Amino acid sequence: MNKTITRIIALVAVLAVIILLAFPDLVSFGKDSAPKKEEEKQAAPNQGVVIDAQVVNYKTFNNDITLAGSLLANESVELASEISGKIDAIYFKEGQYVKKGQLLLTTNVDDVKANLQRLKYTAKLNKETEERQKQLLESEAISKEEYDIAFTNYKTIQAEIAEVEAQIEKSRLSAPFSGYIGLRYVSEGSYITPSTQIASLYSVDPIKIEFSVPSRFSTLVNEGNNISFVSEAENINREAKIYAIEPQIDPVTRTLKVRAQCDNPNNTLIPGQFVRVKLSLESEDNAILVPTTAIMPKSNGHMVFIINNGEATAQDVELGIRTATEVEIVKGVSQGDTVAIAGVPQLKNKAAVNIKTLKEK
Repeated sequence: MNKTITRIIALVAVLAVIILLAFPDLVSFGKDSAPKKEEEKQAAPNQGVVIDAQVVNYKTFNNDITLAGSLLANESVELASEISGKIDAIYFKEGQYVKKGQLLLTTNVDDVKANLQRLKYTAKLNKETEERQKQLLESEAISKEEYDIAFTNYKTIQAEIAEVEAQIEKSRLSAPFSGYIGLRYVSEGSYITPSTQIASLYSVDPIKIEFSVPSRFSTLVNEGNNISFVSEAENINREAKIYAIEPQIDPVTRTLKVRAQCDNPNNTLIPGQFVRVKLSLESEDNAILVPTTAIMPKSNGHMVFIINNGEATAQDVELGIRTATEVEIVKGVSQGDTVAIAGVPQLKNKAAVNIKTLKEK
């Protein structure tokens, strides 16, 4: 029994010696590990929060906004007859350019013309009667009342003739202004009424651009302001001038409807096309702009982090106009300040920072 224990102890001792020889670092593990970690900690540099920053400088700021709009004809109308009747003749072709007052269509009014002829015969007779009665009145052969009846009959017939002539004139459809005829929806021989659509007439030179401006910019839009726009059918930048502004904000969309006008001599711009409108609201020479990523919201406003000697300092700011990528700072930042523009959410006041990229403008 004692020999067995002795052998076990000897075996354990041999194994221990082998392990110590194979792994000498284990001897100093407990003794040196803590100081070594402390030394490594002291040797490791304090990197801080990695950020991108920008040196702020004054720049010219053009407050441009891009809006969606559409093209409208300068004048447009759905052509229709004022009276009902069968179409006698059509004097235009689809897509044709017509001049103001040009005859486009006539309807059959033979019965009305016959009535007009009858009224003219009656008017001739009534005129002769009135002239005879006038002579008799002058010789005191009849009373004034008898003459007045004859005179009234003559004038009544004249009024009826004027009414019938106006009805005949309504059977002739003429162009109310110069422009291009659209597609035709009737044929000769068709029976039409005032509600029947015959065709459309468009005047497209000049052409109108209609768009809506957010209500917060409504005070910056004025009649006479210039805009630029690009239509969906061509990549050409065109200029136009605002000529009319809706006098109220739309209560549903909270936008202000605006119209501008542009020359269209070649008729390349077509009503109904979608356009992208660029509207310049105002310009400022000495503006301080920072990327939107530099702005941090807070309970009572906004702030940025100004970097100085490797340390971030929180600074309250007052904001001005926003664009898609930048924000104007009107108070809180001065020219030459270095402002954090990336990694901002990880920053705290007085935090150490390491600037990875510094932009200077």
